[in-house]
Amino acid sequence: MPTDLRGLTRAEIERALTDLGEKPGNAGAVFLAVHRRGAADLARLPGVPARVCLALARAFTLEPLPLPERKLVSADGTRKLLFRFAGNAPAECVVLPGKDQQTACLSSQSGCACGCSFCATGALGLKRSLTPAEIVAQFEACLREAVDLRSIVFMGMGEPFLNWENVKKAIRILSDSRGRHFPQVKMTVSTVGVIPVIEELTTSDLRVRLAVSVIAADPALRARLAPMEKTYPLARVLAAVREYCRARNAHVMLEYILLPGVNDRPADAALLAKLVAGIPCRLNLIPYNPPGGPGPAAPRVKEFQLELIAAGVRTYLRQEKGADIAAACGQLAAGAGK
Repeated sequence: MPTDLRGLTRAEIERALTDLGEKPGNAGAVFLAVHRRGAADLARLPGVPARVCLALARAFTLEPLPLPERKLVSADGTRKLLFRFAGNAPAECVVLPGKDQQTACLSSQSGCACGCSFCATGALGLKRSLTPAEIVAQFEACLREAVDLRSIVFMGMGEPFLNWENVKKAIRILSDSRGRHFPQVKMTVSTVGVIPVIEELTTSDLRVRLAVSVIAADPALRARLAPMEKTYPLARVLAAVREYCRARNAHVMLEYILLPGVNDRPADAALLAKLVAGIPCRLNLIPYNPPGGPGPAAPRVKEFQLELIAAGVRTYLRQEKGADIAAACGQLAAGAGK
């Protein structure tokens, strides 16, 4: 089956043109036509010589941007879009409203193999990883829904670092100056702690931001909540994070989901503060969102935050959005099985 040109980086298009006997310098015009000028037919790419279009059309396809199967809008303005990609692979993305701008929350996989006990996506299991073109399609859909889209977070369905080659390619496509030219420094990639990719990112030329989901400071508890702890123990994950911060002179975002009565005790706060001491980080506390809708107020959220601040940890409470349409953290895939 021919490859969708929409999922190729400009460097890959240059190589393809060379293989087809065409000048690689035409890749910029091809990329511009596909990603900024809305070209829908490989035989007619605006600004690209007809001979080059014909050569590309013989080797590639240009699939239409898929439309969402369903769109839900929250009372707070959050918008959730459900796609059903090839092979009946469902994936959701979200447009999160801010004070003066919006954020696109993109999925990297249909379902997830990590199996975190508190996550609706994890309960689905992994259907398959998404292609670069499918990731880009989510962004384009979010762009149509937003007024002023200023940031991207790979925090939707799936573990981005378990589909890193495709996510990395999508990042390069979205940030290319001949395409959407979306700044990499406005992109954040979240992981439960896939150490080899953290190590790769440490020396990479990518300028995306790193977010790591801590989940629990106690290793035994974390292993019960997130089975990936057995493969990538948090102590080793944070060692890789420290090296990332040192080598890149960068901060990292640490995420901690508060599960009432499970990981929100004063002892948990003390252990967490000790664990992250010395890491240049911003720690985001995320109230637990049960699958399907908003949960009851978590009585320990504010106290937990104050305990961490008192211990010297820069800590913020995430204002969760979209819980009424199951679009908040850990809720995606509520409609994916339908």
